[in-house]
Amino acid sequence: MRLIIFTGAPASGKSSIADEVGKRLGINVISKDENKIRLFEKYGFTNHDEKKKLSILGEKQLDEQVKECVRNGEDIIVDNNYKNFHSIRNLLKTNDPEGDTVVICIYCVADYEILAKRYNERILSGNRHLALYTLNQYPIIEGVSEFHPIIDKNDVDRIEQGVKEKTFGNNVLKVNTDDIENDFDLLCNKVIVYIEKIDLNLHF
Repeated sequence: MRLIIFTGAPASGKSSIADEVGKRLGINVISKDENKIRLFEKYGFTNHDEKKKLSILGEKQLDEQVKECVRNGEDIIVDNNYKNFHSIRNLLKTNDPEGDTVVICIYCVADYEILAKRYNERILSGNRHLALYTLNQYPIIEGVSEFHPIIDKNDVDRIEQGVKEKTFGNNVLKVNTDDIENDFDLLCNKVIVYIEKIDLNLHF
């Protein structure tokens, strides 16, 4: 089976590329963000501790989804901004002792100023789900929320300083998404070619 991990900073484009690659290759995509949205809609949060608990639970649910796929030998694409890969490492050690899982890591990167600008535009558009805000924002009664502060490249740098492992495994493709708006199709094709190349090398 193939475990294809898309990781990178918030607003790096990993979710958009992962979804499109999954669609083109016919591989299911799972993400912690989707789990967080479902948990938020069920429980909500009103402070940082509650938000953190939902995030941790969303990560655990993601691990369970990956575990199930590994056990069943089912290809899967995972979309998550991992801070480290301890859970994946332990999961594979326990559930795939023979090492049959092919891990492919797609690491999406962009200039920090571009990431901050892209993230702010996404927030200001009003299309970002409350559960997915990088900085603290807590909905008040009636579903109204406080304004989310604008971030800059220093905030992005602070977030990235907390990432202990940028990539996982030996099959790593670094994808620069500085101009994702114009290069989206090219980037998706680049990822697909890389995945297919790994498959080809395994068979010969």
